[in-house]
Amino acid sequence: MTENTAVCHRRTTLLPLVGLATAFAMLLACQLGCREESSGSQAPVTETEVKITRVVPREPPAAAEGAETDPPEMVEIANPHVGNAPRIVMTSVEHDFGEIGPDTSHKAEFPFTNGGTAPLRITQVRSCCGVVTKGVKPGQEYAPGRGGVLEIDYRATSQPGSMRRNLYIQSNDPAQGLVTLTITATIKPRVHFEPSTLKLFLRQDNAGAGDITLASLDGRPFAITGFRTTATALRADFDPSVEATEFVLKPIADIEKLKSNLRGQISIDLTHPECRNVRILYDVLPEYTVNPPTIMLFNLKATQPVEREIWVLSNYQDDFEIESVSSQKGIVTLVSKAKIQNRYQLTLRITPPPAEGERAVLSDLIEVKIKDGETLAVQCRGFY
Repeated sequence: MTENTAVCHRRTTLLPLVGLATAFAMLLACQLGCREESSGSQAPVTETEVKITRVVPREPPAAAEGAETDPPEMVEIANPHVGNAPRIVMTSVEHDFGEIGPDTSHKAEFPFTNGGTAPLRITQVRSCCGVVTKGVKPGQEYAPGRGGVLEIDYRATSQPGSMRRNLYIQSNDPAQGLVTLTITATIKPRVHFEPSTLKLFLRQDNAGAGDITLASLDGRPFAITGFRTTATALRADFDPSVEATEFVLKPIADIEKLKSNLRGQISIDLTHPECRNVRILYDVLPEYTVNPPTIMLFNLKATQPVEREIWVLSNYQDDFEIESVSSQKGIVTLVSKAKIQNRYQLTLRITPPPAEGERAVLSDLIEVKIKDGETLAVQCRGFY
């Protein structure tokens, strides 16, 4: 090693202590500065955060000269970019009527208030079947702190079972523009009646009409105030001044009216507070039945006949004869008829006329005349 090299080596390795300390301090300061910059950096403020609040210093009150003062107090104020808004607050969104009787009326209320800071405007109120709303209409406005009441009138159906209905209030509330309201109930009969359907027969005394029984299910006495039927084909005697928990009615049938009204309804008015009316269907067995009752034809072509079979039978096992078969438009002819005990098999020829209009549909009424008896009607419909 040369003398110069040795001198450089001693100068390099034997740095003054002050110089090393200075260099180390500079390096440490640099590293600490990076760490402080890193730990002190913040994520960008979002637009939402800017809109919520901002912090400003509050001016302190004037202090006496020479007195010590506290640092300025920091308070939150609303961001000027956030406008006032209405808020609909419902007291309740559900109402259960519990157990109610069929065909009864019930009321409910849904109060609400405007819990916001701007006028609340109702834009729409939607109800459903059996429900009528009152008290709140579209266009009504409610100032902050004020409110209204949506009134509900519900009419129960005649059918027993569980009921659930939804109603809706739409407003300018930006957070809850549509509120769903629900009403529920369990419809239970209060008066039991038998039979549910009255079976009647034209060839039996009094049409075979049996007794109608009505009984209170909750022990409340009631009276019968009305008895009505389709075409007055049935009637019954009763005393509207008599109250009881059970009644037995004996219907009286009008055979001639029943012949023209084979199906109908009996309506009985009551004074029971939760059962004002009961309805009983009646069904009469006709003297004759045609099968099928309607003839349907497809892919018809004008003047090209098609054949169909129908059966005519006696429901009371009577011997009868078919006198004629025709149609109102004259497009049906009887090809053959075969009698098998108390029924006939008929073969009909149907000749479609030229189609009329863009929607080519054939419609006619076939009439089967029973000798010394009634005329049976069979619907005939077809498509070209």
